[in-house]
Amino acid sequence: MKRILLLMIAASLALAGCFSSSSSSTTGALPIAPGEPTADVRVLHASADAPNVDIYVEGTLAIPNLAFGEATGFVQVPAKALRIDIRAAGSAVDSDPAFSATVSPAADASYTLVAYGLLGGAEDAAFDLLTIADDRTNAAEGFFRLFVLHAAVQAGTVDVYLDSGTSEELGQATIEDFTPRADTGSYLELATGTYRVRLTPAGETDVVYDSGLIDFQSGASYFVAALDRPSGLSPVSLVALLNDPAFVALEDQRVLVRALHLSPDAPAVDVLVNDTPVGVTLSFRDVSPYLTVLAGDYTLGVAPANSTTAVADLDATIEAGKAYSIIATGLLSGSGTQALELRPLEDERQPAAGDDVLVRVIHAAPDAPAVDVLADGAILGSLNDVPYFTASGYLTVPAGSYDLEVRPAGGAEGSAVITAAGTALASGSIYTVIATGLLADGLQPVLVVD
Repeated sequence: MKRILLLMIAASLALAGCFSSSSSSTTGALPIAPGEPTADVRVLHASADAPNVDIYVEGTLAIPNLAFGEATGFVQVPAKALRIDIRAAGSAVDSDPAFSATVSPAADASYTLVAYGLLGGAEDAAFDLLTIADDRTNAAEGFFRLFVLHAAVQAGTVDVYLDSGTSEELGQATIEDFTPRADTGSYLELATGTYRVRLTPAGETDVVYDSGLIDFQSGASYFVAALDRPSGLSPVSLVALLNDPAFVALEDQRVLVRALHLSPDAPAVDVLVNDTPVGVTLSFRDVSPYLTVLAGDYTLGVAPANSTTAVADLDATIEAGKAYSIIATGLLSGSGTQALELRPLEDERQPAAGDDVLVRVIHAAPDAPAVDVLADGAILGSLNDVPYFTASGYLTVPAGSYDLEVRPAGGAEGSAVITAAGTALASGSIYTVIATGLLADGLQPVLVVD
């Protein structure tokens, strides 16, 4: 069956000016004698474990305080052998540089210098200054030019997919077995249009980075580098070097979304996205696995199984890098506060530190009164007099075994409507404990472990 990820797409975005863009880092003027041949040079800081840096050319501070993931625009330099010294930003001009190299730009040529690798890296992962001859020719009308550098040292070998259109299916890899430090050698010339850049481990189909839909503009040239910078759900991100702005960060656009059926009197339901079934059917107390989708605006709904007539829907904006639970709660036959409703919750995916665990509690029993939530006989956090529908924030508690109870607010020992003795909470896990059902049938807990 198709999953939501086969149908959800994000709105296209123009690469010029999308996400976090920036003008170039401030650059200092280099002395150039009248009539002296010159070259054009720009610099990209792609070393994940290096601090902000000052870059000196022939002893002159040319680029101050360049941060990881940022790039300068092109600047003119003398076309001759040039000593490049790289120091941590703010270091004294007479301090020992962290790295030095000599580059020899040719007259009237263009270059992109890339601070690559890791300060603590060895062999191919060691810090280096890559000098890449850059072709600034404009693409023909109806085409754009794309140069790709693999600067994500820790990502290993990847396949790069550049698929046009809106299909979720991977096409043929544009670049196969792309190793760190490798590049395309020259600019690829491609028809202008909407593309989706995705990375997978070499030879595999599990996507580890997804740009979402990007409109590449006619006549433009893009120098794109993969970096060891976490973004969204990915351990990597891309940066596109342009002219104005000097660079644009292209973050991973994926989102995790799951659905929970917690309506006691509703039948099995199909999940709808923009009025279309996506192959997810849930019965009462079912929790779907997370589905990976793209960020964007959607209308989510639920309909009786094998129907497309929604009995509840929700307009939702889901943001890149986040995880959401969409909860169907209330009564199909209910009204007012007990009416069937879809409620979105943002989920935590980062475990607590050390031996602690994260616990969230949800009161989703529509005819139950306000309740107290207890652990080992004491109120858990501030979870007293909790009304329907309430979702607590995440509480940090030590790992261990707990006797959990849900009592009517103010209820004495022995009045519990839910008991869960000896509930083991393991370190490194994230728990959502949900009170579900109707009083007449007996309430039951649903425990979701992430």
